[in-house]
This record gives sequence, structure tokens and C-alpha cells, in this order.
Amino acid sequence: MKKWIVLVLLVGILSGCGSGGAKETSETKKQTETASTTAASSSKKATSSSEKKLKLTDVDFQVEGTAYKMKILDKWEILEDEEFSFSAGNEDEGDGVMVYGIKKTDVNDIEILKNSLRDEYVAMDDFQIKEETIKEEAYQTSHYTGELHSFVGVAEGANAELRFYVLETETDYVVVNFFGLPSFFDRNEELVTEMMNSFVAV
Repeated sequence: MKKWIVLVLLVGILSGCGSGGAKETSETKKQTETASTTAASSSKKATSSSEKKLKLTDVDFQVEGTAYKMKILDKWEILEDEEFSFSAGNEDEGDGVMVYGIKKTDVNDIEILKNSLRDEYVAMDDFQIKEETIKEEAYQTSHYTGELHSFVGVAEGANAELRFYVLETETDYVVVNFFGLPSFFDRNEELVTEMMNSFVAV
């Protein structure tokens, strides 16, 4: 699966960007600690306003000729990538989403896609998966049933979490792949669920 190679490389690059962002945050914190009480309180006000709830925006795209829509984070930039039906992300923070799929008429059943994902977990060299984090569980969105395959791994010294939602729609088997630092999912679990529930054919 060529898409996996692209994915692993992208995750490695984005994870590196995410760790750079953490360094900037540490420097900002250090500067704030050395500032006067007035500056510190101003900084706290600015921080609290920047931590407001993230906004979602609607996007439309096609998977194998079928039109779909879903909500994604407003801060994500839509990326042009021929390997995926849709992709968007934030390079500075190293998180995003990719969507791809195959027509149900092109394979016998969804197990082929799920087995391919499992085989690729084992075959990745540049991304060291933490075996104890691998999870496979049934998943239900507002519109479709499927499975969630998730794990945490290390790429270039940074932890990254990958979640593959494998869904069966009326015409396709679709993979919605979210990626980011583990803290992204800790902070935004409800938003990820909202984004998944918004995924639907139009």
C-alpha cells in the first residue's frame, strides 16, 4: 500500500514540526516567568483567549467518485495530495486528517482492507509502534459502522498517534485517518468524535 509509505513519511515530518512547536512554547513560558507581574497577568489573558474552543468547518470531497462531506478543524489547511481523496492538517502542530477508500465492487469485503492495515503495522521500519498501544475495536458513527484501529509510535524521537477509522458506506470502504501528537487526542477527543459523526455521503 503506497499510501502507507506516504503516511509514515508525512507523520515523521509533522511530528518533527510538532516537537519544534513544543520548544517554542517552553521558551515562551520561560519568558513569561521572568516578566513582571503585570506582564504575566497580560500573558495569562492572552493564553486563555487563545485556548478558546476550536472551530469546525465543512469540507466536501470525493472518494472513488462518491461525494462526501465532513467537518474538520478550521485551523487545518487543505492539502493537495494525489495519494488521498482528501487531506488537511496543521504543519506547525503536526496534526491532521487523510481520507481514502476503495469501491465495494473492487474487493470481496472490508476484511481485505483491515488485514492490509494490520500487515502494514508490522512492516513499518521508520515508525516504531509501541505494541501495547495497538487497539482494534468496533466503531459507530452517526451514519456508518466500522472499526477503529489506533496506536502510538515513535518517529524521529517524537511520539505520534494514528487512528484509522475503517467505515463501510453504501458504495465504498473508506478509511478516515487522523494523526497527531497524543496530547492532540487528549485535548480534542470530543472534536474528533464530532468530526467522525459529520462524515457522510451527499
